[in-house]
Amino acid sequence: MSPFPTIMIAECDEDERCLLKSVLELKGFSVLEAGDGQQAFDLALQKHPDLILIDLKLPVVSGFTVIRRMQKLARLRRTPIIAVSLNKPISHRSLALAAGCAAHLNKPIEFNELDSLIDQLLPGSRVELTSALIQ
Repeated sequence: MSPFPTIMIAECDEDERCLLKSVLELKGFSVLEAGDGQQAFDLALQKHPDLILIDLKLPVVSGFTVIRRMQKLARLRRTPIIAVSLNKPISHRSLALAAGCAAHLNKPIEFNELDSLIDQLLPGSRVELTSALIQ
């Protein structure tokens, strides 16, 4: 993993995407953005982010479909995916985990919970970020 892991945010709400991007960049992550499911799939395929944060209700192609497509590709299958949803969180959570997501978050996102998940899914990223920022 590079000293600055890359996180892709797939979220159709520009304000939410911008907030998440700002928070993650302040923590030292590189951030990629996608506003719909097709953009998310294409960007993930092209850039191979270290972690993906994806809304399940994306326009053009749903987040569920994007996740299933990624799971079929060896080069993306091991990329940790955190699904995000607002509606029916219990059913969305179980469907997201069954589709191959590593975790699920409810909206509005609790940033402490997001931090904890990132630490779990990108082990060592905090240590690497700290040492990279000190240099």
